[in-house]
Amino acid sequence: MTAESEIVRAPPPRWASALMIVASAAALLATSDPDQLEVYRFETSSDGPRTTLTASVPRARYLVRARVIALGPANSDSTESALATVHGSIAPSANANTTGDGGSPSVRASFGTKTSTGSATQSDDAVSALHGFLLSHPPRFSGNCSEPDHGAPCQAELELDLGLEAPSALPVDASIDIDWTVHFESRVFKKGGDADELIAAPWTIEIVELNAP
Repeated sequence: MTAESEIVRAPPPRWASALMIVASAAALLATSDPDQLEVYRFETSSDGPRTTLTASVPRARYLVRARVIALGPANSDSTESALATVHGSIAPSANANTTGDGGSPSVRASFGTKTSTGSATQSDDAVSALHGFLLSHPPRFSGNCSEPDHGAPCQAELELDLGLEAPSALPVDASIDIDWTVHFESRVFKKGGDADELIAAPWTIEIVELNAP
């Protein structure tokens, strides 16, 4: 089994169908207007802190906040069609075997937006993984995104929740380490030019560890 095949990906969430419809409509509009063929492609990434899960600390939660600090080229809104993707690699300690065949407890990972109460996440993206995971969710930006340097901050918040599926099965002196990175990208149609442009998103990314209940 290759390392790539061991990465658990979430199935396409319900919002993906809607995004596909919107993308198809946008593509039709783009092909009908030769001035709308190219796009600005905004990207930015940030590494999260290494997460160590144990029998006594079986869960960790993180708030990921993306804040826009400027408009893109030609006063473009870099938040359009934005998507956030988190990639995690799972590494159990040598004594984390609980199945007798070299296995260890799986990690449940979820990634999405906070509920109105802030007690959980609204996400169709949740998986149980042994070696790694890949989850995506569209950030919901709010604030003054047309003038990000004035008024309410233009920002979006997402929450990553990591937890052991069976913490009681993990030996007391064993642990599972998770290294993860969050990547943001968005695409905005541009007028003129003869090629797409890859641009560093004019955003700041803040990652804050939350208290796990």
